[in-house]
Amino acid sequence: MIFLERLKRLWKIIDSKGLDIDAVFLPNTPDENFYYVTDLEGPFEGCFAMLQKNRAEIIVSELDYEGARKQGIKKPTVITKRSEKIGIIKRYARSGKIGVVADRLSYASGNRLRSNGLKLIDVSSCFEECRMIKDNNEVKRIKTAVGVSKKALDDSVSAITRESDLASRIEAFMRMNGCGIAFPTICAADKNSALPHYSTGFKKIKDMVLADFGARYRGYCADITRCVFKKRSAWFAQAESKVMKTYDKCVAIAENGGTGFEMQKSAQSILGKGFIHSIGHFLGRDVHENSLSNFKKAFEPGMVFTIEPGFYDVNRGGVRFENDFLVTKNGVREL
Repeated sequence: MIFLERLKRLWKIIDSKGLDIDAVFLPNTPDENFYYVTDLEGPFEGCFAMLQKNRAEIIVSELDYEGARKQGIKKPTVITKRSEKIGIIKRYARSGKIGVVADRLSYASGNRLRSNGLKLIDVSSCFEECRMIKDNNEVKRIKTAVGVSKKALDDSVSAITRESDLASRIEAFMRMNGCGIAFPTICAADKNSALPHYSTGFKKIKDMVLADFGARYRGYCADITRCVFKKRSAWFAQAESKVMKTYDKCVAIAENGGTGFEMQKSAQSILGKGFIHSIGHFLGRDVHENSLSNFKKAFEPGMVFTIEPGFYDVNRGGVRFENDFLVTKNGVREL
């Protein structure tokens, strides 16, 4: 089972770091780690998992009992009262030490656990390391999400009238082809394209639009960026040329065994002050898992990441180009 394979990998990392814990408490929200380990597809409400080296217990509300069973959890535990939750956690904590993903645990939840005599040990880095290498099941889902995403823009280009029109068409295509939305689609027209995290509005598209979007297939994300031009000014033509030169250079660095850090430095040397973000990020259940900009290790088979150089001028606009890549035993290849 995928569930047990991932649990085994996770605990191997926990042991390698010498973390002394009785179990891991893993709430389902706002934490994708719950869905990663269990391979459940939400949404679930008020659910959590208790993980140990060779076993796990999935705790659900009555609302989600049948949903969990239909997804392969044979005997999910049902709780009807909030007070039952602490009782279950304490049952696992024989020495009082519980692993938690600290950067995803709410302040209130942390206080509640501590007030019941539990010592919390952060296992965030263990999940990050475990999720860095995708298994075959994860890779297949990401490939599906990428495939649908790339077709979505081709299908929607004819709808170029306003930012919102294009975003709506892209998202509708992804939903009609069996996917959800990985993140709110960015469609930034003309000068709005200078804002990397622009919020799609109703501006009429005059000369160009930058579209940043991605499908989510069974929990796994794609992340694609393209610029579509009706008319290229001299500045946009020059910016696009710089971005594509940077993209090709960074792909070559990855293909030849280079690191994310090396790609970042190369992008900065070509694009200069017009480059204002990371060259890319790892990709999976979360759209942004870890940045490439300071990643100094060699890429390993199973890693999935983006390469996305961009060049921006607040008075003119911006150009960005982004694709998703998989590291295999035979090298790095575009998805």
